[in-house]
Amino acid sequence: MKIFNKIEMLSHSEQKTAVALGTFDGLHVGHKKVIEHLLEVCKEKNLRSVVYTFSNHPREYTNKDKLPNRILTLKEKIIHFEELGIDELVLIEFDDQQMNMSAHDFIETLLLKQLNMEHLIVGFNFHFGKGAEGNVPFLKSYVQSHHFGLSVIEGVHLDGELVSSSRIRKLLKQGNIEKTNDLLGRLYTVSGQVIKGKQVGTKLGFPTANLSVSPNMTLLKSGVYVTQTQIGDNLYKSVTNVGFNPTFDQNEFNLETFVFDFSDNLYDSFIEVQFLHRLRDEIKYGSLDALKKQINMDVEDTNAYFKRLQE
Repeated sequence: MKIFNKIEMLSHSEQKTAVALGTFDGLHVGHKKVIEHLLEVCKEKNLRSVVYTFSNHPREYTNKDKLPNRILTLKEKIIHFEELGIDELVLIEFDDQQMNMSAHDFIETLLLKQLNMEHLIVGFNFHFGKGAEGNVPFLKSYVQSHHFGLSVIEGVHLDGELVSSSRIRKLLKQGNIEKTNDLLGRLYTVSGQVIKGKQVGTKLGFPTANLSVSPNMTLLKSGVYVTQTQIGDNLYKSVTNVGFNPTFDQNEFNLETFVFDFSDNLYDSFIEVQFLHRLRDEIKYGSLDALKKQINMDVEDTNAYFKRLQE
């Protein structure tokens, strides 16, 4: 998969393309429906598959006082797009140029001329161009005078509600991991480099891997979760505390994972923590013995959860 980070990098190609437009925050099942249709069109018409999206969320630029929490890091977003099998990812920073470009110029200059687009795929509620003037009615009228195909993908509903990034954010803040995973179509994952913590877990007999969580990724409700952790090519059962560790009056939000049946040093390693089920809220304990007793119970509950999955 080729990645283009600047508009200037886009160059005219003789091979025609199909382009999917969107913010794709979270890459949930609704977004995947758009990408799946993109790949179907490309296979049918022998086109290059292109996703045009942003490295930042547009609202991070237009409304900095109300930044949306991200569901995926940029690195995770790139990995998921590559796994979906697209040919090219246009990952542009949303800035003044993007914000002030008219819908007409966006189609004419970027899509038709630079990307050599033959077919366009958008979600039913997608807007683009200056003042969000570009929308589905605009595109439907536009294709009548220009020679490219248009597919408008309807939203996906689960339990009678539309799947959306805002709905996923709400579920994560409630700690509803099972429903979040349904809407994502995969396990909610937090990934990153292991940093050195206070080593309290080691003293208690439960050495943990600590991940520093970016402020704009603090979506998940504080608490203890059943997880599984990807380390290299291997997947391990784990139990994870997310939050502030009230027993130690910690000020920074972090993620701390006890990986079962693993004893190697993980410092500076890149790991992925996949969330399956919420066990309980964070609790402030009066002693280390009380905390150790609770961790033992969390480990037992986690093993019981995995046992039920195998039944």
